[in-house]
Amino acid sequence: MRVPVYGSMATNGYSNNIVQEYLCNDDYDMPDAPLNFEGFKLMTDPDKSAIIRKEAEENGLERPKGYTVSFHYNPHVEYHHFGSSHPMKPWRLTLAKQLILSYGLEYTMDIHEPRPATFDEIALFHDREYLEFLKNVTPQNAKPDDEALLSFGFGGESNDCPVFDGLWNYVSLYSGASIHAAQSLLNKQSDIAINWSGGLHHARKKMAAGFCYVNDIVIAIQHLLTEHQRVLYIDIDVHHGDGVEQAFESTDRVFTLSYHKYGKDINGYPFFPGTGNITEMGPTDPSNRGKGHCLNIPIDDGIDDNQYSWLFKTITGAVVQKYRPEAIVLQSGADSLGGDRLGRFNLNIKAHGQCVEIVKSYGIPLLIIGGGGYTPRNVARTWCHETSVCVGADLHDVLPPHIPYIQAFQGEGNGAGLLYPALHNIQHHENKNKDKDLQKLIEHAMENLRYLEAAPSVVVNTKGLTEEQIMRIREMVDRELEEEREERGRGRRAKERNTGGRGERAMR
Repeated sequence: MRVPVYGSMATNGYSNNIVQEYLCNDDYDMPDAPLNFEGFKLMTDPDKSAIIRKEAEENGLERPKGYTVSFHYNPHVEYHHFGSSHPMKPWRLTLAKQLILSYGLEYTMDIHEPRPATFDEIALFHDREYLEFLKNVTPQNAKPDDEALLSFGFGGESNDCPVFDGLWNYVSLYSGASIHAAQSLLNKQSDIAINWSGGLHHARKKMAAGFCYVNDIVIAIQHLLTEHQRVLYIDIDVHHGDGVEQAFESTDRVFTLSYHKYGKDINGYPFFPGTGNITEMGPTDPSNRGKGHCLNIPIDDGIDDNQYSWLFKTITGAVVQKYRPEAIVLQSGADSLGGDRLGRFNLNIKAHGQCVEIVKSYGIPLLIIGGGGYTPRNVARTWCHETSVCVGADLHDVLPPHIPYIQAFQGEGNGAGLLYPALHNIQHHENKNKDKDLQKLIEHAMENLRYLEAAPSVVVNTKGLTEEQIMRIREMVDRELEEEREERGRGRRAKERNTGGRGERAMR
């Protein structure tokens, strides 16, 4: 089956849509022939469990000692479809789940099936008018010339965010899983909480962008802020984590750190979303508490495993040491892998997973969420591997034969039935990152960190207030303090004008 070239039409004007990068029309992962997994599917549940348990035992998989990992996932999120020619394939979640289960990783974690998020829970961050639109729009009632459709980020030339059946259910499911995962950390039920269906980091308060409709990351961080003073957000998606950075740009309680491709796409336009240069450090107003609380690491095409690992370990370690977060959220977008249909890097699965290993080693409560990734079989491989990293397990390279949809992983073009096929040679990108340039990038990042206070002076939030409520309270207190200073100044000047007076205030 051939995939139509999506978004490759010629454009006369400026284009900065993520779909415009999707020019690959190679064979799609899903074979034309029906997938034959009936043998395993028709087995009784006890027989299936016996096979998977044997797989886990043969690999020595067991629950980690000294800490707990939880897995938060509602399988109904898999049933949604952006459209046959759209690069976002929720089917990747099906493949990831099947790999994780078939290796027996379920025996190493607490497994949760979260309920969908409610309207009010999503409105913790998003504009209610926008959410009403999301809840009610359908392919049948969406009109291309509707002003609301365009203002909320739908339609347009590229149509990055299409309207599809079940849209509200989809955003409710992945958001609910991120909320549940964050709550698991807050309740100390787990030390590492995983939601591979989340990580939609481009969505704005009242606008969809870059395949993202609801920003579950922002909502999850807001929950974490009810108990933690400082949360570090790390983004290794190939695209800049602009939506999360923007949401927390005026607070010192969240530090955003994003590693991403920056520069031109294959058409010569700015690579989506066109932001995230090293010079972008948040607000420029020195009185804004968010100043200096974001760090962007712009990377050029073709970075390899060793370079990326060096960059990530050096800079992330410095940020953790300086900022001292009480919780970390890691967006593990898999479009930074080699061979990704939208990505431009040459990373292999274990190098991508090393980021999880490094962050896990800090021993700080950790929420891990998905994100981008547009070659479904490799997204699934990566998130399965990173799940094993979380629980401290080593997985064998040859995929278990009882995996449903195993045909998606077989054949030379699909990774030859291995968990860790070489990806850096698939659709290889010229490495434009010289070591000396990366060293300068590190030096620039360290210079940016000099502007960061070691420990932001924030009020401990023990009343379950949202970050937005806390910032409003802060603004109110600041105004009151400023008024008191002005009042004292007026009183002092009045006394200077009326030496010997009683200092009485006139009625106003």
